[in-house]
Amino acid sequence: HRYIYMDEAALDAALGRQRLGRHGCLPGLPTLVPTLLLMPVYALPALLILSPVFVDDGVAEELLGGATAEAKFKLASVSSAFFAVWGPATLAVSALSDRVGRKPAMLGCAAASSALSFGCAAAPSFAVYAACRACLGGAVGGMGAISYLLATEWSVRADALLLTTALMCGWSLVAAGLAPLAAASSARGGDWRDLQLTISLIQLAAIATGGLALESPRYLLARRREARAQAVLSVALNDRCPTALSCCSELEPALLETLATAAPAAGGARSGEGGGGG
Repeated sequence: HRYIYMDEAALDAALGRQRLGRHGCLPGLPTLVPTLLLMPVYALPALLILSPVFVDDGVAEELLGGATAEAKFKLASVSSAFFAVWGPATLAVSALSDRVGRKPAMLGCAAASSALSFGCAAAPSFAVYAACRACLGGAVGGMGAISYLLATEWSVRADALLLTTALMCGWSLVAAGLAPLAAASSARGGDWRDLQLTISLIQLAAIATGGLALESPRYLLARRREARAQAVLSVALNDRCPTALSCCSELEPALLETLATAAPAAGGARSGEGGGGG
């Protein structure tokens, strides 16, 4: 078996040569495709984050006996718990992604977010709703963090700002769509449970598109899985020969030509020096 050596410099060179636009000012397809596939994973949680705006009144009426001051306080406490779980859970999921991979951790969070959102919709009591909603903060935080990390690890540094802007624009568009979604649910006679269930089903799109994204080659390199990183990059570049992407082949053709022409000259100089010495 041929040993394949690859490092981040080779990876950046391969991705850099795929950039589009005049003078390579735009990200290439190996960067844009993962970003588009991961966009739902990053953006769809906006519906879960903002859903209490349209759901809390119904929860108060059905599970807390009315929109009293006490009920509003309990719902505000649940929202606080959502964000309290967000931070520590995101830290834990990020550490987990370093062990099992970016993609498995991300898809696990996406599946958990859909399941917990369904739990909120089907909650028989306020205690169950509060527990599901609080745990949902961890799943949402993990989805956002890992999908962003996976998208940027498919880019070079010059593309980081553009990709971040694109992901945030996607998030904003999804958030703006929550009001029309709630209006459509209300128009067909749905209550807060119907809206929460609809959001839960929409989250499945994150699993569908995120599952098509490739694992991060930078993660694979960090885990010393160079051959696997090379194979993944080969698929992204649509290269039929993964070994052709070895570190040596990442040199620019002009540089290779320079080295090739410089070698005989250097050899002749050494011969001359040897002759003079004799």
